[in-house]
Amino acid sequence: MRKSLLGHLAPVLLVVLWSSGFVGATFAAPVAPATTTLLWRYVVAAPLMLVAVLALRRRYRPRYLRREAVLGALGQAGYLYGVFRAVEAGLPAGTAALLASLQPALVAVVLSGFGRKGGRRQAVGLAVGFAGVALAVGPDAVAGTGTEGALWALAGMLSLSAAAVLGDLWPAPEEEHDVLDSLAMQGVVALAFFAVVALASGQAAPPADPSFWLAIAWLVGLAFLGGYGMYLYVQRTRGPVAVSTWLYLTPAVSAAWAWAMFGERLPLLTVVGFAISLAGVLVVRPAPDRERTSRDRPLADARS
Repeated sequence: MRKSLLGHLAPVLLVVLWSSGFVGATFAAPVAPATTTLLWRYVVAAPLMLVAVLALRRRYRPRYLRREAVLGALGQAGYLYGVFRAVEAGLPAGTAALLASLQPALVAVVLSGFGRKGGRRQAVGLAVGFAGVALAVGPDAVAGTGTEGALWALAGMLSLSAAAVLGDLWPAPEEEHDVLDSLAMQGVVALAFFAVVALASGQAAPPADPSFWLAIAWLVGLAFLGGYGMYLYVQRTRGPVAVSTWLYLTPAVSAAWAWAMFGERLPLLTVVGFAISLAGVLVVRPAPDRERTSRDRPLADARS
């Protein structure tokens, strides 16, 4: 019963918690560079995860560590660095969300080349979802967009897409591991990446402002443990196209976070766009049991 309830609630939790990352970034932006924020997010998160897996006496083989290192470098370090650098370069949040929304279609197209056929229903759902995002972020999203920021956002989107595809195509080791293991191993990889970047740029020292640590607590508890944890869980149970498609809803939900917490305007177009994106997501999404069955078959073939 507990697993069934989590399976039904996980996509909703994914959207809400993934969107919370934009709130944490908003908290930290006035007092610290993006690189400093990302470094200290993992300075706090990675040791917590390591303590947890050590307390549980988890053991990992080199094959598993190699797989999680690659997925962590792409899905956490590469994605976050691209998004934060895009915002630093002046890319509007709506434009970043619009570019990120290319991910589900890209993942679906790439996987179709490996025998994961989605059919007309999936194509229609992806198109409807993207249209909803375009409406939610508004017609002014692309106004004044700089090339540098757009390229960083696209790089982050491509990095997360690569992680989603590889996570599906790269067979996991035979031994049983769960989301906690992935969070711990990938968090260590992200920590190493951002430590190198922050030290090289002279941005490793945290600011004295107490609001910075509030932002770090938010980013660790909600965005990392909650948002990325739910991302990994939904990807495991429903597949890479499904988890990517649910992210169509995050721009509008992020706007709702900003409206509730910072008093920012919540346009009617954003609400309408959310409803259209939700319709597209509901068209694409498979049932958890059916998705697991369809994914296990090609993975089993890959092992043989």
